[in-house]
Amino acid sequence: MTDGSAFRVRFPEDEAREPWLPLLLNAYAVLDAGLAEAIAATGRRPACRSGCAACCRQPIPASSLEVLGLTWYAHRHSRGRRRRALQRSLAAIREGMDCPFLIEDTCAAYTLRPMACREFVVFGSPCRDGEQPATTRLPDVLPLPRAIQRRAFWHMLPYYGLTDPALREAALRDNLVLRDTGILQGRDWSWLAGILV
Repeated sequence: MTDGSAFRVRFPEDEAREPWLPLLLNAYAVLDAGLAEAIAATGRRPACRSGCAACCRQPIPASSLEVLGLTWYAHRHSRGRRRRALQRSLAAIREGMDCPFLIEDTCAAYTLRPMACREFVVFGSPCRDGEQPATTRLPDVLPLPRAIQRRAFWHMLPYYGLTDPALREAALRDNLVLRDTGILQGRDWSWLAGILV
């Protein structure tokens, strides 16, 4: 298992200002590295590709740290026409809609997309609109590598004030990060839409 450094994106100035940001970026790097290894171990090639957005049309869970990351990324890194489209999407979001960050079948916050998005890997053929491959073709869905997810969560725990290793282990056993997760489409994003104007 690699440490994820090859997958780590960097925002040096922002990371110096925002102590939560390196925690999230480190967690994502560990997760992405582990997923790359899990995918390679299957000997199969993912069907997921740019413009394939069927998974963005289902409920998307994200922790409060991930929501903070999405908010930061939208505010600091969205520009021009894309920013305006994201602002309209966030202002109109309601439960049951596509992910509010899905703009023209592309993720407007791909670099900071939540773990649930990163973990959803489908083999074979791309998902059809409305398809739930976890029920229609389970053998084509990469099984969720819990150990990899757990290692990623470990990096997130200081956000919750947990730096002691024993407390972090207890938080992992208690599913702290998962208990702090809500559905993106169920959140009120109007405040972020107001900032993006």
